[in-house]
Amino acid sequence: MRAQTLLPEPLTPVAWEWRATGTVWHIHHDGCVDGELAELVCELVEEDEERWSRFRPTSELSRINAGAGHEVHVSWETFELLEACAVWHERTGGVFDPLVGASLSAWGYASSMRDRAPHAATSPGEGALTGAVELDTASSSVVIPAGAQLDLGGIAKGWMADRAARLLRMALQDGRILVDAGGDLVAARGSHLVAVDGAPAACVVLGEGDAAATSSWRQRSWQNGDGRIAHHLIDPATGAPGAQTTATVVGTSATEADVLATTLALRPRGLPELSIPARVEQHGAQYANRAWVALAGGGPRIATP
Repeated sequence: MRAQTLLPEPLTPVAWEWRATGTVWHIHHDGCVDGELAELVCELVEEDEERWSRFRPTSELSRINAGAGHEVHVSWETFELLEACAVWHERTGGVFDPLVGASLSAWGYASSMRDRAPHAATSPGEGALTGAVELDTASSSVVIPAGAQLDLGGIAKGWMADRAARLLRMALQDGRILVDAGGDLVAARGSHLVAVDGAPAACVVLGEGDAAATSSWRQRSWQNGDGRIAHHLIDPATGAPGAQTTATVVGTSATEADVLATTLALRPRGLPELSIPARVEQHGAQYANRAWVALAGGGPRIATP
């Protein structure tokens, strides 16, 4: 999601900016975040990316994938994130599944887009994902099924954004601060009016601690050699890219918003069932649930995609 921070006058937005997790991060603020604090946030994000990037051969994630079928001991940070994955896998009825890495590679997304554009000469056949991540709390170890691969891209980015916001909130007693992790937005301090791309554009207010995230097939899409359009949102029921849908969710954390936005992009008919603000764009039409309309003060029609 592309978001524009609209801070009330006379505050002038200032932003610290750096690249991480395949996107651009910003800390928008009213002058309260100094360079030392911003650098600390940047370093923590880099440490997490080093642990969880599918594209870094030295990452813990790559070590888990290389040891598929065997027990792999991991850091407490990685174990905690995988525990969250297990919780969300259950809450979403398996629609959120971190074991989509092999499918992503097979469909052409095997390397970072900064190194090579995604492409497969021939798109693979479809088949439901099976198996689950096994976690052993006593030994802080993980086992994934033989032949499977983890991909923690979206949930890891949301997890990092949430931690960055908590750190900034604890370090500073006042001011306005918004963390923007390439579209995963967290209001770390104060309330923020943000504009979300759409037709028509929608504006929502994020209260302190609120977060917004968008999952869209457009963010990472490509055409394979056989002419099939592919993207990074893999449907666990088919092992293939899902429908060409965009979903935005406002939640109590970037982790929650990101997971539910991905789930909604894959299962847009679940829009009316969500109790938190959400909207969907599919086939050029836009839909919103009642919570979104109440938050935005209007917007697209309330209907089922």
